[in-house]
Amino acid sequence: MGMKGRILALLAGVAIIASIAVTAASGAQRLDPGVTSTSVKIGGTFPLTGPAALYKTIPAAEKAYFDYVNDHGGVNGRKIDFTILDDSYDPSKTVPLVQQLVSDNVFAVFGSLGTVHGLSTWGFLNQRKIPQVLLASGDSYWGFSYKKYPWTTGWQPDYPGEGKLYGRYIASNLPSAKIGVLYQNDAFGKNYYAGLRVGLGAKKGNIVDAESYDVTNPSLTQQILALKSKGADTLVVFATPSPMVTSLVTAAKVGWTPTATFIGNVSANRIFMLSAAKLGANVDGVISSAYVASFTTQADLPGMKLASAIISQYAPSLLPSLQAGDGNIIYGLGSAWTFVYALQHAGKTPTRAGLMRALHSLNTGANPFVYPGVKLQTSAKDNFPIEQDIMMKWSGGATGDWHTFGKLVGKIR
Repeated sequence: MGMKGRILALLAGVAIIASIAVTAASGAQRLDPGVTSTSVKIGGTFPLTGPAALYKTIPAAEKAYFDYVNDHGGVNGRKIDFTILDDSYDPSKTVPLVQQLVSDNVFAVFGSLGTVHGLSTWGFLNQRKIPQVLLASGDSYWGFSYKKYPWTTGWQPDYPGEGKLYGRYIASNLPSAKIGVLYQNDAFGKNYYAGLRVGLGAKKGNIVDAESYDVTNPSLTQQILALKSKGADTLVVFATPSPMVTSLVTAAKVGWTPTATFIGNVSANRIFMLSAAKLGANVDGVISSAYVASFTTQADLPGMKLASAIISQYAPSLLPSLQAGDGNIIYGLGSAWTFVYALQHAGKTPTRAGLMRALHSLNTGANPFVYPGVKLQTSAKDNFPIEQDIMMKWSGGATGDWHTFGKLVGKIR
C-alpha cells in the first residue's frame, strides 16, 4: 500500500472511531435524567417533623419496599435510589426542596405528601415535564386536571369522593342528624367538606355548624365548644392525625358525646385511635373508610405476610408499629409497589414519558397491599388510580380495632 493509501486508511479508521464515539454519546443522551445503566434516581418531600410527622412511616416503608426490590434484581436490572427530604408539612419548605431534587436530576418526584404542598410545585414540575407521581394526597385536582397537568398523578381515593361517601351514609342512615363539621382550613379540608355536602344532597341543611382550624393551632377547644353549642349530635372531622386525636379528646373533656362520629381515612389509623382512646376519647362507633388492607384484622392475606417479611428485614424499627396496626406502613408499601409496577411497564430503558404512559394505563388487581377487590385502573381520560372504598367502624375501645362493613363502593367520586 502506498503512502496515499495508508493515509486514506488511517483517515477511514479515525472516521469509524469518531462515528462510534458519536453513537455512544447519542445513546447516553437518550437516557432521561436520573437514569443510568444500573439505577433510577427518584425523590420526594415528606413531613418527617412538624404537625404531620405521624406520616413519617410512609416514606420509610416506601424505602423498605424499594430496598427489597433492589435486592431482588431491581427493575430491569436497575436499582431504585430514593431520596427522602423533610419539609415539615410546610409548603414554603416544599418548594425549594423540590427544586433541589430537580437540580439533583431525579427521574421523578415520587410520593410527596400533602395537598397544598403538591399544588405549590406541580406547575414548576409540569412545565419541565418532570413526573410528579403517586402523590400522598387525595385531592381531586390530580385527577381532574390531567389535561393541564399531565405529569401529575395521585394514588389514593380522592377526598371529595370520600366525603360524598360519608354524606350519603348519613343521609340514608341518620336522616335527622344535626351535623357539626371540623375541617382543616386549606384545600385538603375544604375538598373533603365540599364532598360531604354533595353526598348529603337534600340533607345538607342538616349541617348546623362548620368550624375550620389552622394546622399550626395546638388547641381545638374553641371549635369543639362551638359545634356543641350549636346542638350538633353528629361530628365529622376532616383533619390530619394529630388534630383528629385532639378533636376527639377535646370533645370528651368538654362533656360532648356525639351520637355518631366520622373521621377521614387519612387519620383512620389504628395506632392513632388507640392513642385517642388512651387519652380519654370516646372512640367506639367512630366511622371511616378503607382501601388498603389491615395488618391486624387481615393478617392471613399474602400481602400482609409479605409486608411483615419486608419490614422485618429492611426497616426493623418499623416492625412494632406495623404489628400495632400502623396503616401508613401498608400505604407506603402499596404506593411503592405501584411505582415499581409502572416502572416495569415504562420500557426496558425507562423514560419519563414512558412512566406517565404506564401510570395513565393502569389495570391491575395484583397490588398485594390494597384491600381485597380494589383495582388500580386509569386511562387517558381517568387519572384516578384508586376509586374504591369500604366503610369501617371502630369497636373495642382502647384495645379495639377497625372492622369493615358493607361492600366495596366503586367510583366514589
